[in-house]
Formats: sequence, C-alpha cells, structure tokens
Amino acid sequence: MQPVYITKWCSIEGDNLTIDGKTAELDYKQIIADAALRRRMSRIVKMGVSCGLICLDRADARPVSAIITATGLGCLTDTEKFLDSIITNNERLLNPTPFIQSTFNTIGGQIALLRGIHSYNVTYVHRGLSFQSALIDAAMQVADDGTNVLLGAVDEATNSSINIQRRLRMTRFFEIGEGASFFVLNSHPATKNNVAIADVAMQIGKLSAADTAKWISSFIASNVLDNKKLHIELLCNPYLRNALEETLGTNSNLLIKQSDYPTYSATSMSKVCDLFQKPDNQFESVILFNEYQEDNYSIILLKKQVQ
Repeated sequence: MQPVYITKWCSIEGDNLTIDGKTAELDYKQIIADAALRRRMSRIVKMGVSCGLICLDRADARPVSAIITATGLGCLTDTEKFLDSIITNNERLLNPTPFIQSTFNTIGGQIALLRGIHSYNVTYVHRGLSFQSALIDAAMQVADDGTNVLLGAVDEATNSSINIQRRLRMTRFFEIGEGASFFVLNSHPATKNNVAIADVAMQIGKLSAADTAKWISSFIASNVLDNKKLHIELLCNPYLRNALEETLGTNSNLLIKQSDYPTYSATSMSKVCDLFQKPDNQFESVILFNEYQEDNYSIILLKKQVQ
C-alpha cells in the first residue's frame, strides 16, 4: 500500500468538536448557514455534514477528486420517522423528507451539493468494517490521481436502536455510542507534521485470542516496525484485550474503548492524529486494532511523518 497522508481531520462526539487536534465551539449555524436546510436535517446529518465541511474548508485549494463516506447503521432518526409516518398515516400523505434523508449516502450527497463537487461519491455500509472499506477505496483514489479525497464516517444512536441492541445482548461490554469523523487525504504531505496511513487489514469471523495475536504479530513483521517506537492500541472487549496484552507484551493506555459503534475506528484514528501533534509524543507508529461484536476485526497502521 502506497502511503496516504492525512492533511486535515475533524471529529464530533456529542457536543465536542475537535479540529486538527484543537477543541472548538460547535455551532451548526456558523457551518450550515441555510436555516431552512438546517431545520430539515436530523442530528446525524448535521453532525456529518458539518464535520465534512470543516475539513473541506481547511484543505488546500486543489480540487476534491472523491467523497467517500462510511456508516454502519445510517440515518436512524429519519428512518424511524418515515416508518412511523407509514403506520400513523396508514401509508397515505407521507412526508418525503425523512425518506430522502434516511438513505445511507445522505451525508456524502449533501456535502457534494453544498460545495458543488461533481466527482466520485460513494458510501460503504459494511457493519464494523465500513470505515476500513472506505479507507481502502480512498487510498486507491489517492494513488490514482493524488488530489484531495474526503473520507468520513458517521453513526448515531437512538433510543430505539439502543433498546434493540440491548435485547440482542450487543451491549455486554460497551454501551452504544455515536460520532462523526472526517479526513482529507492526499498523496503528498502538506505540513511539517503529517500522519500517514501505511497499511490496513481486515478479518471477518470470530477469532480466538491466540489467532488474533498471531495475526497482529504477522502484521507487525510484514511492515518491519520498530517495537521500541510502536504503540499497539487494542480497541476490543476486556477479555480479548487482557489476553492480547499478555501475548503481545503491551499495556496501552492511549485510547480506551468507552463505547461501541460500527465506525468507532474513525474516531480512534482522529484521536491518534491528535496524539501525533503533541510535543511529548514518543511514538512513531501506532497500530489501531479494532474488534466489533466479536466477528469484525481490523488493523490500521498510522505513522508520524516529519518533513
């Protein structure tokens, strides 16, 4: 995999906005100026569109060759609104707005419309590997023409989805969370301190702790990483984390998985980008290992690049 550089990034968790490692006030009115458009947007759409627009506005002047988004569950609030209206109105006189904004590609489409970007626009919906799939596609787009690619991931939690996932015992280890993260990718570093995405790997199907440790060790060996300057972050359930720490000999405290949602890896990647900007950072490489619902596994290798 050719190195892909993250030149700008932004994340929103709840009411917390972080731009390139710095906190800022989250005010949707300042980002989405059209009040009528803003009123029609659900919370996840406002969150995702705002996050993407911030990244684009801070990127360089080169054209955007692709907008690639990822989501595990999509726009749940609008989906619920539309389904409720079907029942309430007996399938008559339905408001089309919730249906239009319930589709998975709503956020990518809205960003393109607001900025007049007529380029490749696609959304990946691959459960716990949605963001990783979008990341691989974005890397191929960057390798193809080298111009800016906007990559993002968004997931939201609603009361209904939380209750359903609790009944399915999907909250045994973590509560359901939500968040939005966007990145501008390029084939060339833009500033003195850049973050490079060096490799991505995925596995589907339940893995034992021993097989998982072997897979991570093989990944480290294939990328010829210096263990002294490598940090392995284990974003997984407590039992697997403890077993992997014993096997891999790591006791990480960089990120602790407090909540879980399909595109949690995107939020984690944004936090690693923040870490690399700190003057006291001692790591040159960070491996993000993420496990989702014990059957979706991924590894993302991030490296700090200094010009």
